[in-house]
Amino acid sequence: MNPVAIIGIVNNVIDLVQMFLPLIRKDDSTAIGKIIDTLQSAAPLVVDQIGDTYTGVKNIIDSIGAHPATTAEQLAALQAFSQKVDAAWDAIESQIDPDAQPSGA
Repeated sequence: MNPVAIIGIVNNVIDLVQMFLPLIRKDDSTAIGKIIDTLQSAAPLVVDQIGDTYTGVKNIIDSIGAHPATTAEQLAALQAFSQKVDAAWDAIESQIDPDAQPSGA
Protein backbone atom coordinates (compact mmCIF):
# COMPACT_ATOMS: atom_id res chain seq x y z
CA MET A 1 0.00 0.00 0.00
CA ASN A 2 1.14 3.52 -0.75
CA PRO A 3 2.63 5.10 2.42
CA VAL A 4 1.48 8.57 1.36
CA ALA A 5 -2.10 7.30 1.07
CA ILE A 6 -1.85 5.68 4.50
CA ILE A 7 -0.65 8.92 6.06
CA GLY A 8 -3.45 10.82 4.35
CA ILE A 9 -6.12 8.40 5.58
CA VAL A 10 -4.79 8.32 9.13
CA ASN A 11 -4.54 12.10 9.26
CA ASN A 12 -8.08 12.46 7.88
CA VAL A 13 -9.40 10.13 10.60
CA ILE A 14 -7.50 12.11 13.23
CA ASP A 15 -8.93 15.39 11.90
CA LEU A 16 -12.48 13.97 11.92
CA VAL A 17 -12.13 12.71 15.47
CA GLN A 18 -10.84 16.10 16.61
CA MET A 19 -13.81 17.81 14.95
CA PHE A 20 -16.43 15.50 16.48
CA LEU A 21 -14.99 15.11 19.97
CA PRO A 22 -16.35 18.45 21.27
CA LEU A 23 -19.83 17.43 20.07
CA ILE A 24 -20.00 14.35 22.29
CA ARG A 25 -22.39 14.73 25.21
CA LYS A 26 -20.87 14.90 28.68
CA ASP A 27 -22.48 11.58 29.62
CA ASP A 28 -21.77 9.59 26.43
CA SER A 29 -19.02 7.21 27.47
CA THR A 30 -20.10 4.84 24.67
CA ALA A 31 -19.00 7.35 22.03
CA ILE A 32 -15.74 7.90 23.91
CA GLY A 33 -15.19 4.14 23.92
CA LYS A 34 -15.74 3.98 20.16
CA ILE A 35 -13.19 6.75 19.60
CA ILE A 36 -10.65 4.91 21.76
CA ASP A 37 -11.35 1.69 19.83
CA THR A 38 -10.85 3.55 16.55
CA LEU A 39 -7.53 4.98 17.72
CA GLN A 40 -6.35 1.60 18.93
CA SER A 41 -7.37 -0.12 15.70
CA ALA A 42 -5.34 2.45 13.79
CA ALA A 43 -2.33 1.88 16.08
CA PRO A 44 -0.27 -0.14 13.59
CA LEU A 45 -0.66 2.59 10.98
CA VAL A 46 -0.03 5.32 13.53
CA VAL A 47 3.12 3.61 14.79
CA ASP A 48 4.40 3.01 11.24
CA GLN A 49 3.85 6.66 10.33
CA ILE A 50 4.45 8.12 13.79
CA GLY A 51 6.43 11.12 12.62
CA ASP A 52 3.47 12.37 10.61
CA THR A 53 0.66 11.45 13.00
CA TYR A 54 2.09 11.86 16.52
CA THR A 55 0.83 15.36 17.27
CA GLY A 56 -2.72 14.73 16.07
CA VAL A 57 -3.01 11.47 17.99
CA LYS A 58 -1.62 13.02 21.16
CA ASN A 59 -4.10 15.91 20.86
CA ILE A 60 -6.98 13.44 20.62
CA ILE A 61 -5.66 11.46 23.59
CA ASP A 62 -5.49 14.66 25.65
CA SER A 63 -8.98 15.74 24.56
CA ILE A 64 -10.54 12.37 25.35
CA GLY A 65 -8.73 12.26 28.69
CA ALA A 66 -10.25 15.63 29.61
CA HIS A 67 -13.75 14.79 28.34
CA PRO A 68 -16.27 14.35 31.17
CA ALA A 69 -17.81 11.24 29.58
CA THR A 70 -14.52 9.32 29.78
CA THR A 71 -14.79 6.54 32.36
CA ALA A 72 -11.93 5.42 34.60
CA GLU A 73 -11.60 2.21 32.57
CA GLN A 74 -11.46 4.17 29.31
CA LEU A 75 -8.94 6.57 30.80
CA ALA A 76 -6.70 3.63 31.77
CA ALA A 77 -6.93 2.21 28.23
CA LEU A 78 -6.19 5.64 26.82
CA GLN A 79 -3.15 6.09 29.05
CA ALA A 80 -1.81 2.69 27.99
CA PHE A 81 -2.29 3.64 24.33
CA SER A 82 -0.62 7.01 24.98
CA GLN A 83 2.42 5.22 26.39
CA LYS A 84 2.55 3.01 23.30
CA VAL A 85 2.44 6.06 21.03
CA ASP A 86 5.14 7.79 23.11
CA ALA A 87 7.38 4.72 22.94
CA ALA A 88 6.98 4.57 19.16
CA TRP A 89 7.80 8.26 18.93
CA ASP A 90 10.86 7.90 21.16
CA ALA A 91 12.12 5.04 19.00
CA ILE A 92 11.75 6.98 15.77
CA GLU A 93 12.90 10.31 17.20
CA SER A 94 16.33 8.90 17.98
CA GLN A 95 16.64 7.93 14.32
CA ILE A 96 15.67 11.33 12.93
CA ASP A 97 17.21 13.69 15.51
CA PRO A 98 20.68 14.74 14.30
CA ASP A 99 21.63 15.70 17.88
CA ALA A 100 20.54 12.42 19.46
CA GLN A 101 23.19 10.54 21.36
CA PRO A 102 23.82 6.96 20.24
CA SER A 103 22.45 4.42 22.72
CA GLY A 104 24.95 3.48 25.36
CA ALA A 105 26.71 6.85 25.09
